[in-house]
Amino acid sequence: MLASRTQAATTSPGVGVGDTPDTHNGVRFSWIPYLWFAPAILVLFLITLYPTFFVGWLSFQKTRYYELTGFVGLANYAEVLSSSAFWNTVFVSLTYVVGSLTGAVVLGMAAALVLNNAGPTGSVLRVFILFPWTLSMSVVGSIWLWLLNPSFGPIPYLMQVIGLEPGLMLGDPGLALPLIIIVTAWWSFPYVMVMATAAMQSIPQELYEAVEIDGGGALVKFRYVTLTHILPTLGSTALTLSIMYLTLMTLIIVMTGGGPLGSTTTLSFEAFRGTVQAVNIGPTAVVSIVVLLINVALGVVYTRLTGRVTG
Repeated sequence: MLASRTQAATTSPGVGVGDTPDTHNGVRFSWIPYLWFAPAILVLFLITLYPTFFVGWLSFQKTRYYELTGFVGLANYAEVLSSSAFWNTVFVSLTYVVGSLTGAVVLGMAAALVLNNAGPTGSVLRVFILFPWTLSMSVVGSIWLWLLNPSFGPIPYLMQVIGLEPGLMLGDPGLALPLIIIVTAWWSFPYVMVMATAAMQSIPQELYEAVEIDGGGALVKFRYVTLTHILPTLGSTALTLSIMYLTLMTLIIVMTGGGPLGSTTTLSFEAFRGTVQAVNIGPTAVVSIVVLLINVALGVVYTRLTGRVTG
């Protein structure tokens, strides 16, 4: 009888394999559900957390290519942060991000406002406008590299026809970065258009009608109705693009290779180039950490902004 009671207690209802009964409050803890997350956590550790920790550790080391030769503490950070070339790269990166973002938001908003009021025609045109966003960065870079070629490119040829001197285009240190910004804005503005259009379609028409009754025109509608309602969406979209621009390298590699004279060298490109070319990659790891910290800061802002919108 004692054995049967023990068996009944062991196989009591609600207690399964992997469950640990709590005799104090009757709450059972089960470790089995955590096994379902184990593969995802392992993959996250292998492809994200481990490389991040390794780069952080590498930033305190002196290396000969990928061979660690000694711990140098903060010497790599002092070397990088005291370098004028590093701060010039920071300036180029910020100029690239702000310029590309400004162009993409302006073009995307303009396209969204026009197509949102174009009826059925707007749906057809929206498909064609999305075309740049569907292309890979290498394809975009190759297309514009041909368009801007000073010897046989269509754009320099048209400039010569109307009496303008195209110069070296991407070979000109003063023009290379603005041209890269224009290309990046052209490639990414459809994303802004889609997000802005989706936000505009959720605005109640009664608000526009109320403005018309009060005698407000198109500018008043845009300022106090459209812009007010889509501003959170634009903010999160801008942060997403900023993070993407900061880590974007393919377009720069294809079109300029960071030149001429470093005029298009961004932080991410410098980290990439240092990794494959430098003998001591400790300072390069510091640049990667700087990019990581900026992205984390932007990610925190993005999370708080989206939390306000959804909350």
